[in-house]
Amino acid sequence: MSSFTKWLFAGLGWAVGGPIGAILGYFLGKSISGSSDRVYTDTSSQGHRGPYRNTGTQQDINAALMVLIAAVMKADGEVKRSELDYVKRFLLKNYGEARGKEVLQVLKQMVEQDIPVDQVCAQIKVNTDYSTRYHMVDFLFGIGGADGEFHQSELSMLRLIAQYLGISQYDYTSIHERHVGHSSNQAFGHSNNQKDPYKVLGITEVATDDEVRRAYRRMAMKYHPDRVAGMSEELQRNAAEQMKEINSAYEAIKQQRPSLK
Repeated sequence: MSSFTKWLFAGLGWAVGGPIGAILGYFLGKSISGSSDRVYTDTSSQGHRGPYRNTGTQQDINAALMVLIAAVMKADGEVKRSELDYVKRFLLKNYGEARGKEVLQVLKQMVEQDIPVDQVCAQIKVNTDYSTRYHMVDFLFGIGGADGEFHQSELSMLRLIAQYLGISQYDYTSIHERHVGHSSNQAFGHSNNQKDPYKVLGITEVATDDEVRRAYRRMAMKYHPDRVAGMSEELQRNAAEQMKEINSAYEAIKQQRPSLK
């Protein structure tokens, strides 16, 4: 086994089993069945209750995220330089320059292959909490929009991933609006690329003042520093950026609703 393979597998728990382990093992040129005594090699969507259940570390999460990154990057049939640069920054911050570049090469190979997104997401879902999955989807939207636009194929893949990971419609609406923001509503004089501030909070314009306040508090809690403290530096940075958008949306609504001030 190469030194890089040994390094990547070192400390991995559930990520070396199931479909994620099979994908990583294939591209590292090593049969996953011989890499760990905790390996679970069933790659079906029902094979996620093996020995790796609930043994995840940040390294597991990063490995799983890498597989989903490849799925999003290949969704529109073209891997753009802006997407690679976005991912490269993430890898260098989390793996260091030398190893980050090695992981990037593996990622480039993954993009060329079919990825069983439903099975990968099933493995992630059973081994991570909702908050982690939520921030993974949020980060993946950033990759989809790294070139300044979202293709329909990318949005379809992102929606599938969110559904497979069990992200609620309320949360998906908020993530989608903050990153895509196709709203043409200009009533708020909002400079946030015409994003609908209500959708940013995951609600509609008919929401009561109390519902607006509750929605804001729910979103603020998701991005509170304590909630993302154990995540990667890039996910923490993304959380800080998204919190700014949430605050901006809430301020826009308060300008239209004096009763909220």
